[in-house]
Amino acid sequence: MTNEYQIFPDIRLVCGADGCRSDADETEISVCIGGCCEYSTEHEYRYLTAGTCHIGRGDCRTVYSRNYRGITLLISPRESSSLGGLFDVQELCTCIGADEHLIFRADEAVQRLAEELSAVRGSSRTAMLRIRSVELLMLLGERKTARCEHGNTIRRIGSFICENISEHCTIPQLAELFGIAPYMLKAEFSRYYGSSVYAYTKMRKMFRAAELLRGTDMKIIDIAEEVGYCNASKFASAFRDVVGRAPRDYRTEHKLTASSAKCAVKAS
Repeated sequence: MTNEYQIFPDIRLVCGADGCRSDADETEISVCIGGCCEYSTEHEYRYLTAGTCHIGRGDCRTVYSRNYRGITLLISPRESSSLGGLFDVQELCTCIGADEHLIFRADEAVQRLAEELSAVRGSSRTAMLRIRSVELLMLLGERKTARCEHGNTIRRIGSFICENISEHCTIPQLAELFGIAPYMLKAEFSRYYGSSVYAYTKMRKMFRAAELLRGTDMKIIDIAEEVGYCNASKFASAFRDVVGRAPRDYRTEHKLTASSAKCAVKAS
């Protein structure tokens, strides 16, 4: 279940397991509590996992795992923020960069606030949501994000992984192919994408598998091979770890949801 609150004229808060929908001109600040989601643009994929934070524009396609939980603040572009002198929202939005999407590890304070925001109930809900949201924004505004020194190379490596999804490439192989030291590749990749090479590769494979389960009638074993798994059991285990359901259950749930949606449209 997803709950959405207009906590300030220019700021919406979305809490729940189904994610949110943002406009292209909004700035999105999300903290993942559990599960994961995939952000994709024309050029690359990024993943938000439990204990990480995403700051970016609402101009990317987002797919959520079945077990996703998190909170999202959606900030509309306004010359004068409703927060006044408490916090310069526009400064935070500007420092992100026009097309940049940052994913980084959320510290304990940020994770605690996200949990509190997702759990707020009762008559004092609006006031408490506002207080906790401002606290979260102020914490993030104090954060200094280290820039990736080899950004272009890391982006190329990420694209290579996504374009060769059926392959298994080790860090030494990638380092040699792209002319970067293995230790540097590991550190810079984690800084840029917010996850290790192994975790990133696994999530891309599983979200691609989920796409094939939703959109095709391919056999599950054929989908497994498509994303580089020869063993159906290992594929099912990896899929469950990332998406939160077994492949067969995921396909069945999607068909039931699609069928219900069609019936609702016909009824209206």
